[in-house]
Amino acid sequence: MTDEKAAQPNDITELTQGSPEWEGPDDVDNPRIWPAWKKVFHSAIPAIYSFSLSTGISTFVVAVPLVMLQFQVSRTVALLPITLYTVGFIIGPSICSPFSELYGRRIIYRTNFPMLVIFNAVAAASDNFVALVIFRFLAGVGGSGVLAVGAGTISDLWDPKDAGRVGLAYILAPFLGPTLGPLIGSYVVAEHGNDWKFAIWVDLMILAPVGFAIVFMQETSKSRILYLRAKRHGSHLSTDSNSFMMKKIGKAMLKPLHMCIFEPLAFFLSLYTAFSFAMIFSFFGSYEYVYSTIYGFSQKEVGLCYIAVVVGFLFAIVTFGYFDATKHRKEMIKTSNKVAPEHRLYSALFGCWLVPIGLFWYAWTPRPSVHWIVPVLAGLPFGWGTLASFLSCMSYLVDTYLVTNSASAVAANGVIRFALGAAFPLFIIQVYEKLGVHWAGSVFAFISLATIPVPWVFFWKGKELRRRSHYETCSY
Repeated sequence: MTDEKAAQPNDITELTQGSPEWEGPDDVDNPRIWPAWKKVFHSAIPAIYSFSLSTGISTFVVAVPLVMLQFQVSRTVALLPITLYTVGFIIGPSICSPFSELYGRRIIYRTNFPMLVIFNAVAAASDNFVALVIFRFLAGVGGSGVLAVGAGTISDLWDPKDAGRVGLAYILAPFLGPTLGPLIGSYVVAEHGNDWKFAIWVDLMILAPVGFAIVFMQETSKSRILYLRAKRHGSHLSTDSNSFMMKKIGKAMLKPLHMCIFEPLAFFLSLYTAFSFAMIFSFFGSYEYVYSTIYGFSQKEVGLCYIAVVVGFLFAIVTFGYFDATKHRKEMIKTSNKVAPEHRLYSALFGCWLVPIGLFWYAWTPRPSVHWIVPVLAGLPFGWGTLASFLSCMSYLVDTYLVTNSASAVAANGVIRFALGAAFPLFIIQVYEKLGVHWAGSVFAFISLATIPVPWVFFWKGKELRRRSHYETCSY
Protein backbone atom coordinates (compact mmCIF):
# COMPACT_ATOMS: atom_id res chain seq x y z
CA MET A 1 0.00 0.00 0.00
CA THR A 2 1.28 3.45 -0.87
CA ASP A 3 1.79 6.15 1.76
CA GLU A 4 -0.91 8.20 0.06
CA LYS A 5 -3.43 5.42 0.50
CA ALA A 6 -2.38 4.79 4.05
CA ALA A 7 -2.93 8.44 4.83
CA GLN A 8 -6.53 8.30 3.65
CA PRO A 9 -8.77 8.52 6.71
CA ASN A 10 -11.62 6.17 7.34
CA ASP A 11 -14.17 8.73 8.42
CA ILE A 12 -16.65 6.31 9.89
CA THR A 13 -14.00 4.44 11.86
CA GLU A 14 -12.71 7.71 13.23
CA LEU A 15 -16.21 8.63 14.30
CA THR A 16 -16.64 5.44 16.28
CA GLN A 17 -13.12 4.51 17.28
CA GLY A 18 -12.55 3.33 20.82
CA SER A 19 -15.75 1.27 21.02
CA PRO A 20 -15.55 -1.65 23.49
CA GLU A 21 -16.05 -5.24 22.39
CA TRP A 22 -18.71 -7.82 23.24
CA GLU A 23 -18.26 -9.49 26.62
CA GLY A 24 -18.09 -12.91 24.98
CA PRO A 25 -19.71 -15.19 22.40
CA ASP A 26 -22.86 -15.41 24.56
CA ASP A 27 -23.29 -11.67 25.07
CA VAL A 28 -27.10 -11.25 25.07
CA ASP A 29 -26.85 -7.78 23.51
CA ASN A 30 -25.14 -9.15 20.38
CA PRO A 31 -27.74 -9.16 17.54
CA ARG A 32 -25.99 -12.09 15.86
CA ILE A 33 -27.10 -14.48 18.60
CA TRP A 34 -30.73 -13.32 18.60
CA PRO A 35 -33.34 -16.01 17.82
CA ALA A 36 -33.81 -16.66 14.09
CA TRP A 37 -37.37 -15.22 14.07
CA LYS A 38 -36.12 -11.98 15.59
CA LYS A 39 -33.32 -11.62 13.04
CA VAL A 40 -35.74 -12.34 10.17
CA PHE A 41 -38.15 -9.75 11.57
CA HIS A 42 -35.45 -7.07 11.67
CA SER A 43 -34.15 -8.09 8.21
CA ALA A 44 -37.62 -7.83 6.66
CA ILE A 45 -38.03 -4.19 7.71
CA PRO A 46 -35.33 -2.69 5.38
CA ALA A 47 -36.37 -5.05 2.55
CA ILE A 48 -40.07 -4.08 2.60
CA TYR A 49 -39.26 -0.44 3.32
CA SER A 50 -36.85 -0.22 0.36
CA PHE A 51 -39.33 -1.98 -1.91
CA SER A 52 -42.11 0.46 -1.05
CA LEU A 53 -39.75 3.43 -1.27
CA SER A 54 -38.57 2.49 -4.78
CA THR A 55 -42.06 1.43 -5.89
CA GLY A 56 -43.09 5.01 -5.17
CA ILE A 57 -40.92 6.11 -8.09
CA SER A 58 -42.93 4.31 -10.75
CA THR A 59 -46.46 3.93 -9.37
CA PHE A 60 -46.70 7.61 -10.25
CA VAL A 61 -46.02 6.89 -13.94
CA VAL A 62 -49.68 6.10 -14.50
CA ALA A 63 -50.58 9.45 -12.90
CA VAL A 64 -48.57 11.55 -15.38
CA PRO A 65 -51.31 11.90 -18.05
CA LEU A 66 -53.87 12.65 -15.33
CA VAL A 67 -51.61 15.30 -13.77
CA MET A 68 -51.06 16.85 -17.21
CA LEU A 69 -54.81 17.11 -17.66
CA GLN A 70 -55.64 18.47 -14.20
CA PHE A 71 -52.84 21.04 -13.95
CA GLN A 72 -52.52 21.81 -17.68
CA VAL A 73 -48.77 21.16 -17.81
CA SER A 74 -46.51 19.46 -20.36
CA ARG A 75 -45.38 15.85 -19.97
CA THR A 76 -41.85 16.93 -19.03
CA VAL A 77 -43.20 19.15 -16.24
CA ALA A 78 -45.63 16.46 -15.09
CA LEU A 79 -42.65 14.10 -14.67
CA LEU A 80 -41.10 16.35 -12.01
CA PRO A 81 -42.83 14.53 -9.10
CA ILE A 82 -41.02 11.38 -10.29
CA THR A 83 -37.71 13.01 -11.15
CA LEU A 84 -37.29 15.03 -7.95
CA TYR A 85 -38.48 12.14 -5.79
CA THR A 86 -35.66 10.09 -7.35
CA VAL A 87 -33.14 12.93 -6.88
CA GLY A 88 -33.96 12.73 -3.18
CA PHE A 89 -32.45 9.22 -3.18
CA ILE A 90 -29.07 10.81 -3.89
CA ILE A 91 -29.27 13.25 -0.98
CA GLY A 92 -30.96 11.24 1.78
CA PRO A 93 -28.49 8.33 2.07
CA SER A 94 -25.50 10.71 1.97
CA ILE A 95 -26.86 12.52 5.03
CA CYS A 96 -28.00 9.48 6.99
CA SER A 97 -25.02 7.17 6.50
CA PRO A 98 -22.51 8.96 8.78
CA PHE A 99 -25.21 9.81 11.33
CA SER A 100 -26.16 6.13 11.56
CA GLU A 101 -22.61 5.24 12.54
CA LEU A 102 -22.81 7.69 15.44
CA TYR A 103 -26.41 7.26 16.55
CA GLY A 104 -27.27 3.78 15.33
CA ARG A 105 -29.58 2.29 12.72
CA ARG A 106 -32.89 2.48 14.56
CA ILE A 107 -32.98 6.28 14.71
CA ILE A 108 -32.73 6.40 10.90
CA TYR A 109 -35.76 4.13 10.48
CA ARG A 110 -37.75 6.03 13.08
CA THR A 111 -37.05 9.44 11.55
CA ASN A 112 -37.19 8.47 7.87
CA PHE A 113 -40.48 6.58 8.07
CA PRO A 114 -42.62 9.49 9.35
CA MET A 115 -41.00 11.90 6.91
CA LEU A 116 -41.72 9.56 3.98
CA VAL A 117 -45.33 9.09 5.06
CA ILE A 118 -46.10 12.70 6.00
CA PHE A 119 -44.51 14.32 2.94
CA ASN A 120 -46.10 11.80 0.56
CA ALA A 121 -49.48 12.25 2.25
CA VAL A 122 -49.26 16.04 1.89
CA ALA A 123 -48.29 15.62 -1.78
CA ALA A 124 -51.24 13.30 -2.40
CA ALA A 125 -53.70 15.57 -0.57
CA SER A 126 -52.55 18.67 -2.41
CA ASP A 127 -54.41 20.16 -5.35
CA ASN A 128 -51.53 22.51 -6.08
CA PHE A 129 -48.89 21.31 -8.56
CA VAL A 130 -46.01 23.23 -6.94
CA ALA A 131 -46.86 21.69 -3.55
CA LEU A 132 -47.04 18.24 -5.18
CA VAL A 133 -43.54 18.62 -6.61
CA ILE A 134 -41.99 20.09 -3.45
CA PHE A 135 -43.41 17.50 -1.07
CA ARG A 136 -42.55 14.60 -3.37
CA PHE A 137 -38.96 15.87 -3.36
CA LEU A 138 -39.01 16.14 0.45
CA ALA A 139 -40.45 12.62 0.67
CA GLY A 140 -37.54 11.32 -1.44
CA VAL A 141 -34.93 13.13 0.65
CA GLY A 142 -36.51 12.46 4.02
CA GLY A 143 -37.45 8.85 3.41
CA SER A 144 -34.47 7.47 1.50
CA GLY A 145 -31.86 7.42 4.26
CA VAL A 146 -32.79 3.81 5.01
CA LEU A 147 -31.07 2.88 1.73
CA ALA A 148 -27.80 3.78 3.46
CA VAL A 149 -28.37 1.62 6.55
CA GLY A 150 -30.34 -1.40 5.28
CA ALA A 151 -27.23 -3.35 4.28
CA GLY A 152 -25.63 -2.40 7.59
CA THR A 153 -28.65 -3.74 9.49
CA ILE A 154 -28.36 -7.09 7.73
CA SER A 155 -24.61 -7.31 8.35
CA ASP A 156 -25.23 -6.49 12.03
CA LEU A 157 -27.59 -9.45 12.33
CA TRP A 158 -26.02 -12.22 10.25
CA ASP A 159 -22.64 -13.85 9.84
CA PRO A 160 -20.98 -13.02 6.49
CA LYS A 161 -21.72 -16.50 5.10
CA ASP A 162 -25.47 -15.94 5.63
CA ALA A 163 -25.73 -12.19 5.07
CA GLY A 164 -25.51 -12.46 1.27
CA ARG A 165 -28.46 -14.84 0.99
CA VAL A 166 -30.58 -12.98 3.54
CA GLY A 167 -29.80 -9.65 1.91
CA LEU A 168 -31.03 -10.66 -1.56
CA ALA A 169 -34.51 -9.30 -0.87
CA TYR A 170 -33.01 -5.96 0.15
CA ILE A 171 -30.70 -5.89 -2.88
CA LEU A 172 -33.62 -6.70 -5.21
CA ALA A 173 -35.82 -3.90 -3.85
CA PRO A 174 -34.39 -1.03 -5.98
CA PHE A 175 -35.00 -3.16 -9.09
CA LEU A 176 -38.30 -4.86 -8.26
CA GLY A 177 -39.87 -1.63 -6.97
CA PRO A 178 -39.50 0.49 -10.13
CA THR A 179 -40.29 -2.53 -12.34
CA LEU A 180 -43.51 -3.54 -10.57
CA GLY A 181 -44.61 0.02 -9.80
CA PRO A 182 -46.32 0.70 -13.17
CA LEU A 183 -48.29 -2.54 -12.83
CA ILE A 184 -49.36 -1.79 -9.26
CA GLY A 185 -50.15 1.85 -10.01
CA SER A 186 -52.19 1.14 -13.16
CA TYR A 187 -54.52 -1.33 -11.42
CA VAL A 188 -54.97 0.72 -8.26
CA VAL A 189 -55.61 4.02 -10.06
CA ALA A 190 -58.05 2.34 -12.48
CA GLU A 191 -59.96 0.81 -9.56
CA HIS A 192 -60.36 4.26 -7.95
CA GLY A 193 -61.86 6.18 -10.82
CA ASN A 194 -58.55 7.25 -12.40
CA ASP A 195 -57.73 9.40 -9.38
CA TRP A 196 -53.97 10.04 -9.70
CA LYS A 197 -53.64 10.52 -5.94
CA PHE A 198 -53.98 6.78 -5.39
CA ALA A 199 -50.65 6.35 -7.20
CA ILE A 200 -49.16 7.78 -3.99
CA TRP A 201 -51.65 6.37 -1.47
CA VAL A 202 -50.88 2.81 -2.59
CA ASP A 203 -47.23 3.21 -1.53
CA LEU A 204 -48.31 4.28 1.93
CA MET A 205 -50.51 1.20 2.11
CA ILE A 206 -47.51 -1.01 1.33
CA LEU A 207 -45.57 0.86 4.03
CA ALA A 208 -48.21 0.28 6.71
CA PRO A 209 -46.78 -2.99 8.11
CA VAL A 210 -43.31 -1.39 8.21
CA GLY A 211 -44.60 1.42 10.41
CA PHE A 212 -46.04 -1.13 12.81
CA ALA A 213 -42.81 -3.18 12.83
CA ILE A 214 -40.54 -0.19 13.47
CA VAL A 215 -42.28 0.39 16.81
CA PHE A 216 -40.86 -2.95 18.01
CA MET A 217 -37.48 -2.59 16.32
CA GLN A 218 -34.35 -2.77 18.48
CA GLU A 219 -30.94 -1.27 17.83
CA THR A 220 -28.61 -3.52 15.82
CA SER A 221 -25.48 -1.35 15.47
CA LYS A 222 -22.68 -2.80 17.56
CA SER A 223 -21.01 0.53 18.32
CA ARG A 224 -24.30 2.12 19.40
CA ILE A 225 -25.37 -0.84 21.54
CA LEU A 226 -22.04 -0.91 23.38
CA TYR A 227 -22.00 2.87 23.76
CA LEU A 228 -25.45 2.89 25.37
CA ARG A 229 -24.52 -0.05 27.60
CA ALA A 230 -21.37 1.71 28.80
CA LYS A 231 -23.39 4.85 29.44
CA ARG A 232 -25.95 2.90 31.50
CA HIS A 233 -23.14 1.43 33.57
CA GLY A 234 -21.69 4.87 34.21
CA SER A 235 -18.45 4.21 32.33
CA HIS A 236 -16.38 7.25 31.40
CA LEU A 237 -16.77 7.93 27.70
CA SER A 238 -14.45 10.30 25.90
CA THR A 239 -16.31 12.68 23.64
CA ASP A 240 -15.12 14.96 20.88
CA SER A 241 -16.26 18.54 20.50
CA ASN A 242 -19.39 19.17 18.44
CA SER A 243 -17.45 21.14 15.84
CA PHE A 244 -14.90 18.34 15.42
CA MET A 245 -17.69 15.78 15.14
CA MET A 246 -19.58 17.82 12.53
CA LYS A 247 -16.41 18.14 10.45
CA LYS A 248 -16.01 14.36 10.50
CA ILE A 249 -19.67 13.87 9.54
CA GLY A 250 -19.33 16.39 6.72
CA LYS A 251 -16.24 14.62 5.43
CA ALA A 252 -18.00 11.25 5.48
CA MET A 253 -20.97 12.74 3.61
CA LEU A 254 -18.72 14.12 0.87
CA LYS A 255 -16.64 10.97 0.38
CA PRO A 256 -19.11 9.26 -2.05
CA LEU A 257 -19.18 12.42 -4.16
CA HIS A 258 -15.37 12.52 -4.14
CA MET A 259 -15.28 8.89 -5.31
CA CYS A 260 -17.74 9.70 -8.11
CA ILE A 261 -15.46 12.43 -9.47
CA PHE A 262 -11.89 11.46 -8.61
CA GLU A 263 -11.91 7.67 -8.30
CA PRO A 264 -11.90 6.16 -11.83
CA LEU A 265 -12.35 2.59 -10.61
CA ALA A 266 -15.56 3.41 -8.71
CA PHE A 267 -16.78 5.88 -11.33
CA PHE A 268 -16.55 3.68 -14.44
CA LEU A 269 -17.95 0.58 -12.75
CA SER A 270 -20.79 2.64 -11.31
CA LEU A 271 -21.48 4.25 -14.68
CA TYR A 272 -21.61 0.79 -16.23
CA THR A 273 -24.27 -0.50 -13.82
CA ALA A 274 -26.09 2.85 -13.77
CA PHE A 275 -26.81 2.80 -17.50
CA SER A 276 -28.78 -0.45 -17.35
CA PHE A 277 -30.54 0.72 -14.19
CA ALA A 278 -31.51 3.96 -15.96
CA MET A 279 -32.87 1.97 -18.89
CA ILE A 280 -35.46 0.49 -16.50
CA PHE A 281 -36.53 4.09 -15.80
CA SER A 282 -36.60 4.81 -19.54
CA PHE A 283 -39.16 2.01 -19.93
CA PHE A 284 -41.62 4.17 -17.97
CA GLY A 285 -41.99 6.22 -21.12
CA SER A 286 -40.96 3.86 -23.90
CA TYR A 287 -43.19 0.93 -22.84
CA GLU A 288 -46.24 3.17 -22.78
CA TYR A 289 -45.31 4.75 -26.12
CA VAL A 290 -44.45 1.50 -27.91
CA TYR A 291 -47.25 -0.74 -26.67
CA SER A 292 -50.01 1.86 -26.79
CA THR A 293 -48.98 3.18 -30.22
CA ILE A 294 -48.32 -0.14 -31.98
CA TYR A 295 -50.53 -2.58 -30.09
CA GLY A 296 -53.17 -0.29 -28.57
CA PHE A 297 -52.48 -1.49 -25.01
CA SER A 298 -54.21 0.06 -21.98
CA GLN A 299 -52.29 1.21 -18.90
CA LYS A 300 -52.99 -2.12 -17.19
CA GLU A 301 -51.73 -4.11 -20.17
CA VAL A 302 -48.58 -1.98 -20.38
CA GLY A 303 -47.94 -2.66 -16.69
CA LEU A 304 -48.14 -6.41 -17.30
CA CYS A 305 -45.33 -6.15 -19.86
CA TYR A 306 -42.84 -5.58 -17.03
CA ILE A 307 -43.32 -9.14 -15.74
CA ALA A 308 -40.77 -10.46 -18.25
CA VAL A 309 -38.13 -8.14 -16.74
CA VAL A 310 -38.94 -9.50 -13.26
CA VAL A 311 -38.50 -13.08 -14.54
CA GLY A 312 -35.11 -11.99 -15.86
CA PHE A 313 -34.22 -10.76 -12.37
CA LEU A 314 -34.96 -14.24 -10.98
CA PHE A 315 -32.64 -15.81 -13.56
CA ALA A 316 -29.98 -13.27 -12.56
CA ILE A 317 -30.14 -14.37 -8.92
CA VAL A 318 -29.64 -18.00 -9.94
CA THR A 319 -26.75 -17.00 -12.22
CA PHE A 320 -24.97 -15.01 -9.54
CA GLY A 321 -25.51 -17.81 -7.02
CA TYR A 322 -24.10 -20.37 -9.46
CA PHE A 323 -20.88 -18.42 -10.11
CA ASP A 324 -20.52 -17.64 -6.41
CA ALA A 325 -20.90 -21.31 -5.45
CA THR A 326 -18.55 -22.60 -8.15
CA LYS A 327 -15.94 -20.22 -9.53
CA HIS A 328 -15.58 -17.95 -6.51
CA ARG A 329 -15.74 -20.69 -3.89
CA LYS A 330 -13.13 -22.79 -5.68
CA GLU A 331 -10.85 -19.78 -5.77
CA MET A 332 -11.38 -19.28 -2.03
CA ILE A 333 -10.26 -22.84 -1.34
CA LYS A 334 -7.28 -22.53 -3.67
CA THR A 335 -6.05 -19.23 -2.16
CA SER A 336 -7.00 -19.85 1.51
CA ASN A 337 -9.65 -17.08 1.38
CA LYS A 338 -7.29 -14.57 -0.23
CA VAL A 339 -9.39 -14.16 -3.34
CA ALA A 340 -8.79 -11.29 -5.75
CA PRO A 341 -11.97 -9.16 -6.10
CA GLU A 342 -11.95 -9.77 -9.87
CA HIS A 343 -13.30 -13.27 -9.23
CA ARG A 344 -16.59 -11.60 -8.28
CA LEU A 345 -17.05 -10.43 -11.87
CA TYR A 346 -18.01 -13.74 -13.54
CA SER A 347 -21.69 -12.91 -13.40
CA ALA A 348 -21.05 -9.54 -15.06
CA LEU A 349 -18.90 -11.18 -17.75
CA PHE A 350 -21.96 -13.27 -18.58
CA GLY A 351 -24.61 -10.59 -18.11
CA CYS A 352 -22.88 -7.88 -20.16
CA TRP A 353 -23.89 -9.69 -23.38
CA LEU A 354 -27.55 -10.06 -22.42
CA VAL A 355 -28.32 -6.37 -21.99
CA PRO A 356 -27.62 -5.34 -25.63
CA ILE A 357 -29.35 -8.52 -26.85
CA GLY A 358 -32.47 -7.53 -24.93
CA LEU A 359 -32.34 -3.91 -26.06
CA PHE A 360 -31.83 -4.71 -29.77
CA TRP A 361 -34.63 -7.29 -29.49
CA TYR A 362 -36.91 -4.67 -27.93
CA ALA A 363 -35.91 -2.07 -30.53
CA TRP A 364 -36.69 -4.01 -33.71
CA THR A 365 -39.50 -6.47 -32.94
CA PRO A 366 -42.41 -4.10 -32.12
CA ARG A 367 -44.54 -3.83 -35.27
CA PRO A 368 -48.16 -4.67 -36.11
CA SER A 369 -47.14 -7.83 -38.00
CA VAL A 370 -45.29 -9.24 -34.96
CA HIS A 371 -47.20 -10.60 -31.96
CA TRP A 372 -46.89 -8.41 -28.85
CA ILE A 373 -45.37 -11.24 -26.80
CA VAL A 374 -42.18 -11.08 -28.90
CA PRO A 375 -41.05 -7.58 -27.81
CA VAL A 376 -42.34 -8.24 -24.30
CA LEU A 377 -40.02 -11.25 -23.98
CA ALA A 378 -37.06 -8.98 -24.73
CA GLY A 379 -37.37 -7.87 -21.12
CA LEU A 380 -36.15 -11.28 -19.97
CA PRO A 381 -32.54 -11.09 -21.24
CA PHE A 382 -32.43 -7.40 -20.37
CA GLY A 383 -33.50 -7.98 -16.74
CA TRP A 384 -31.25 -11.03 -16.52
CA GLY A 385 -28.16 -9.18 -17.72
CA THR A 386 -28.87 -6.00 -15.76
CA LEU A 387 -29.23 -7.59 -12.34
CA ALA A 388 -26.53 -10.23 -12.91
CA SER A 389 -24.07 -7.45 -13.70
CA PHE A 390 -25.26 -5.30 -10.81
CA LEU A 391 -24.90 -8.05 -8.19
CA SER A 392 -21.46 -8.89 -9.54
CA CYS A 393 -20.24 -5.29 -9.59
CA MET A 394 -21.54 -4.53 -6.10
CA SER A 395 -19.72 -7.56 -4.72
CA TYR A 396 -16.59 -6.41 -6.56
CA LEU A 397 -16.76 -2.91 -5.05
CA VAL A 398 -17.24 -4.29 -1.53
CA ASP A 399 -14.33 -6.71 -1.88
CA THR A 400 -12.12 -4.07 -3.50
CA TYR A 401 -12.60 -1.21 -1.04
CA LEU A 402 -12.76 -3.42 2.07
CA VAL A 403 -14.57 -2.40 5.24
CA THR A 404 -12.96 1.03 5.33
CA ASN A 405 -14.34 2.45 2.08
CA SER A 406 -16.83 -0.04 0.63
CA ALA A 407 -19.86 1.80 2.02
CA SER A 408 -18.74 5.00 0.31
CA ALA A 409 -18.06 3.13 -2.96
CA VAL A 410 -21.56 1.62 -2.90
CA ALA A 411 -23.01 5.04 -2.05
CA ALA A 412 -21.11 6.54 -5.01
CA ASN A 413 -22.71 3.89 -7.21
CA GLY A 414 -26.12 4.95 -5.88
CA VAL A 415 -25.44 8.60 -6.67
CA ILE A 416 -24.74 7.84 -10.33
CA ARG A 417 -27.55 5.27 -10.64
CA PHE A 418 -30.28 7.51 -9.29
CA ALA A 419 -28.94 10.57 -11.12
CA LEU A 420 -29.29 8.78 -14.45
CA GLY A 421 -32.56 7.21 -13.35
CA ALA A 422 -33.98 10.66 -12.60
CA ALA A 423 -32.83 12.09 -15.94
CA PHE A 424 -33.82 9.37 -18.44
CA PRO A 425 -37.64 9.66 -18.23
CA LEU A 426 -37.40 13.39 -19.01
CA PHE A 427 -36.25 12.88 -22.59
CA ILE A 428 -37.14 9.32 -23.57
CA ILE A 429 -40.49 10.12 -25.26
CA GLN A 430 -38.89 12.94 -27.26
CA VAL A 431 -36.23 10.52 -28.54
CA TYR A 432 -38.87 7.98 -29.60
CA GLU A 433 -40.99 10.63 -31.31
CA LYS A 434 -37.97 12.07 -33.11
CA LEU A 435 -36.25 8.85 -34.25
CA GLY A 436 -39.11 6.38 -34.31
CA VAL A 437 -39.49 3.20 -32.29
CA HIS A 438 -36.78 1.12 -33.98
CA TRP A 439 -33.95 3.64 -34.18
CA ALA A 440 -34.67 5.21 -30.78
CA GLY A 441 -34.37 1.77 -29.20
CA SER A 442 -31.25 1.10 -31.23
CA VAL A 443 -29.50 4.20 -29.88
CA PHE A 444 -29.64 2.77 -26.36
CA ALA A 445 -28.81 -0.71 -27.59
CA PHE A 446 -25.64 0.57 -29.29
CA ILE A 447 -24.65 2.38 -26.07
CA SER A 448 -25.06 -0.87 -24.13
CA LEU A 449 -22.99 -2.62 -26.80
CA ALA A 450 -20.17 -0.15 -26.15
CA THR A 451 -20.25 -0.99 -22.42
CA ILE A 452 -19.57 -4.72 -22.92
CA PRO A 453 -15.78 -4.37 -22.48
CA VAL A 454 -16.11 -2.69 -19.06
CA PRO A 455 -16.29 -5.81 -16.83
CA TRP A 456 -13.71 -7.55 -19.04
CA VAL A 457 -11.25 -4.67 -18.62
CA PHE A 458 -11.75 -4.78 -14.85
CA PHE A 459 -11.32 -8.56 -14.82
CA TRP A 460 -8.11 -8.28 -16.88
CA LYS A 461 -6.55 -5.12 -15.40
CA GLY A 462 -8.31 -4.94 -12.05
CA LYS A 463 -5.25 -5.42 -9.89
CA GLU A 464 -3.36 -2.65 -11.67
CA LEU A 465 -6.36 -0.31 -11.38
CA ARG A 466 -6.67 -1.06 -7.66
CA ARG A 467 -3.03 -0.11 -7.12
CA ARG A 468 -3.72 3.31 -8.65
CA SER A 469 -6.69 4.00 -6.39
CA HIS A 470 -6.70 7.03 -4.09
CA TYR A 471 -8.11 4.81 -1.33
CA GLU A 472 -7.08 1.69 0.52
CA THR A 473 -8.00 -1.34 -1.60
CA CYS A 474 -7.60 -5.12 -1.50
CA SER A 475 -3.99 -6.11 -2.18
CA TYR A 476 -4.61 -9.71 -3.36
